[in-house]
Amino acid sequence: MISLISILLTLFLGNNKSFDAQLKNYLDAKLKSYDKYEFQVVRLPNSYSKIEINKGKEFRINRGYGLVPVDVYTNRNSVSSAMITVRVKLFKNVFVAAQKINRDQALSKKMFVRKIEDVTNIEGSFVESENELSLYRSKFAFRQGSVLVKEMIEPIPVVNVGDRMLLHTGKNGVDVTLDVVARQEGCLNDIINVQADGNVFKAKIIDQYNLLLEE
Repeated sequence: MISLISILLTLFLGNNKSFDAQLKNYLDAKLKSYDKYEFQVVRLPNSYSKIEINKGKEFRINRGYGLVPVDVYTNRNSVSSAMITVRVKLFKNVFVAAQKINRDQALSKKMFVRKIEDVTNIEGSFVESENELSLYRSKFAFRQGSVLVKEMIEPIPVVNVGDRMLLHTGKNGVDVTLDVVARQEGCLNDIINVQADGNVFKAKIIDQYNLLLEE
């Protein structure tokens, strides 16, 4: 009897060890965009002879929990599909605000430090290059210690309200221009309202001095 229990225990532990290695390799591939991660299986099926990850189905992750699709085999050679829940912590080398940043404030490298942070519950796309920072401003105020994501920033406008510009209105190779005043701010290729002699036009931004009339 003792020998039988020992054999069953060995088989059980062996299966667990095999699945742990399989799961680690699977998560390494799925979470490769992060610098490191930690994981813990919440619960395995009550009884099985073997578990295999089903790589043909989608891996889903949300708010610190991942759902791993698996095929569960029993001692009776039957197989069923299941989802195993894995608790995960995700870490990434990100930009963190070194100071309070106000709304519409132009960004610079000196405003941020780069460090490994727990980003498990942070939604959005992370800013990858410090060269991007000088091209953007904040959409809203955020506090010191905030992890920077692209949803928090926007391109710095090349045109501001009140800027005097040239509106190009010609056709068929004839360039007719009109002095106008911008009524909205905008970036390259944005369409904004401009005004001239009491009339309002819609125009596409070509650069900080020129626009093209939109019809």
